[in-house]
Amino acid sequence: MKAGIVAVAVLAGMCGLDTYAHAETGNEMAENCRAFLKEKIPSDKYFNAGVCAGFVHGVTDTLVLARVASPETIAICIPHEGFTMGQAAKVLLKYLDDHPETLHENVSMLAAQAYRAAYPCN
Repeated sequence: MKAGIVAVAVLAGMCGLDTYAHAETGNEMAENCRAFLKEKIPSDKYFNAGVCAGFVHGVTDTLVLARVASPETIAICIPHEGFTMGQAAKVLLKYLDDHPETLHENVSMLAAQAYRAAYPCN
């Protein structure tokens, strides 16, 4: 029961992240993360880059905390050491690029799928 409540709370919280980030779909977040990953971010893309950085930071932190609270429910194991927001953005963007048929979907759910595929628990 506790695990189910934690899982629902995590997903509800992640779904709310995209509202604050001003990117609700994979299409919007892909654009933001491309700006974040540029070597030299154009000044007109600073906001977009920040949206991506904030989003991936929030999602990955949420997944780490959820895993601690309910390891039997959360099957995503974000690395504890050496993991950067650049890496998190690259993982998300690669998933979005590899699954263009899903770009219209909620970016929080897509992020969970991306990190589950990249960091499964063994």
